[in-house]
Amino acid sequence: MRITHPQAAFQGIAPENVFFVANDQQIQLGTGYVMQFFQGELYPDRPNHLFLQIDCQPTARALMFGALLARAEQLRAMNPDLPARLYAQVAPENLEMLKFYESCGLRNDDGEDMFRFLPPAGVPQAPMGMTFASVPLQDEMSQNAFLARINAQRIQPITRDYLQLWQQQQHFMALGFYRGGQPICEAVFTGAGSSATLLMIYTRSDYRRQGMAKNLIGAASSLLRERGVNTMYTHIFRRNVPQVALMRRLNGAFVRTVTALPGIDL
Repeated sequence: MRITHPQAAFQGIAPENVFFVANDQQIQLGTGYVMQFFQGELYPDRPNHLFLQIDCQPTARALMFGALLARAEQLRAMNPDLPARLYAQVAPENLEMLKFYESCGLRNDDGEDMFRFLPPAGVPQAPMGMTFASVPLQDEMSQNAFLARINAQRIQPITRDYLQLWQQQQHFMALGFYRGGQPICEAVFTGAGSSATLLMIYTRSDYRRQGMAKNLIGAASSLLRERGVNTMYTHIFRRNVPQVALMRRLNGAFVRTVTALPGIDL
């Protein structure tokens, strides 16, 4: 079998980060790629993220993984003092791929999990010295500014299309605490009927560990309960300590794993 690079960017990914694999008869067996990005807000202890994707025949997977691992090590070496993690994304029911990644040394110790919790008690007001208000989303500029703030706290970015789709739902709310017009903590909720979903929440780094996120959820919950909401859902990353702690404080109940993220620290 042979591993090659494409001659040009593949799906927007630089050709040196993409690999094609073919057998000795030059029949294509699949593709793979690795993407590097940095997420210091969500994972300050290990901000260098190296995401790999393998889409090829089983006979070529080991060769493809080896090529991607070698390229990931090259990318990591560009920032040798920055802790890194190599990981993949797998549907939790795809036991074959999970077993393959585990055989390659990746640990199935991370994932995106769904939790259910009751809307906590709260009042629609901000802590002293701050204001409680809706996020301005009237035009494209304000929407893009809001998305830039919340996407800095995410692995997969939210697009304007998704934001506009959520805005059409019954329980859509984008709320925040502000001081001097500057956002301190912001959250997005949506849903319909008796349930709502906390899509995203973040607190500015210099205001963390002060209960801002729980207070904002409580403030929003007081408004959602008036609309008949009695159950809330959200997704959290298993290795994100603040998100896990927030669910613990809200007495959240695990529902299911949405996505498995097997990985290894480099």
